[in-house]
Amino acid sequence: MVTPCFVGAKAYFSEVNAQGGVYGRRIELQTRDDANSARQAQDNTEAFIRSGAIFALFGYGGWVGSEAALTLATKARIPFLFPCSGALPLYDDFNRYVFTIRASYLQEYLRLFHLFERFGVKRVTAIYQKQSEGERVLAEVQRHTRGSGIVVNKIGATVTSDFHTIARQMMLQSPDGVLLVNGNSAINASIVRSLRAAGYLGRFFGASPIGQKALADDLGQRSRGVVVTQVAPSPWHFSMPLVVEYRRLMAAAGLSELSFGSMEGFIAARVFVEALRRAGPHPTREKLIKALEGINDGNYALGGFAVNFSPTNHHGSSFVDASLMAGDATFVN
Repeated sequence: MVTPCFVGAKAYFSEVNAQGGVYGRRIELQTRDDANSARQAQDNTEAFIRSGAIFALFGYGGWVGSEAALTLATKARIPFLFPCSGALPLYDDFNRYVFTIRASYLQEYLRLFHLFERFGVKRVTAIYQKQSEGERVLAEVQRHTRGSGIVVNKIGATVTSDFHTIARQMMLQSPDGVLLVNGNSAINASIVRSLRAAGYLGRFFGASPIGQKALADDLGQRSRGVVVTQVAPSPWHFSMPLVVEYRRLMAAAGLSELSFGSMEGFIAARVFVEALRRAGPHPTREKLIKALEGINDGNYALGGFAVNFSPTNHHGSSFVDASLMAGDATFVN
């Protein structure tokens, strides 16, 4: 499955390769589909490592694939760069071989709790996917928000749940806001649709993995007003030089569909290429790591988006913004 992150990264790598690559070397982005399976992600990663032709592991998509590959990459001492995931294990402890360029899911949901105060939300119903990473995120969010004065009621669901029954349950709780804590767009769409049909007039809140385009396409006008956190600048922020470059490259690649995901991949690819250039004409993995650790907002301008690494910090960004679904598959700040 081709992810939006892959699309954005590929657009930038294609531009670099068309100009001769980095010190004459072209960047080849190899891909394998893990089908959101931990076992398949492990097999894919082991195959990459065994091939002996992989310089770095880049842009893994999703919690399952990223977590499954993490131990293998660390054991093999291969840089694990810029996964398109805010999976908590990536942020738990310092790992010399792991670099991220986006905020964690925990940081996104904590940002939503700050928004609750602005919107006057005091009672929240959190809907999470049973037996999934959403339960782990929700537990961490609640641990960090104890004493906030916001009451959180939890309801688990699966794709086969009776959403009309769940909607009635939720209406009895009289929530000021509904928090979507899972990455399954089908569940999220069913919740929004069922609650609106039950007469719920409050707001819905979710983080970046809620299935943004799929959710917007599924709900149509019903998606209007859903609040979503983002970890990359808006592709519709025309005054930002970074966005201007992104849009130019997407157009040059014949890609008309813009998204926060492809923007994230574009940023990741651009920072990776900068690190390769700093690593010199004869790069090694160690040189790449040291080059990345030297990139910060004081010596590298991305055109409106700050990235800061150091030898003791491999999480390059904690940027979290919020946007509203506009009801037509676009987002507004």
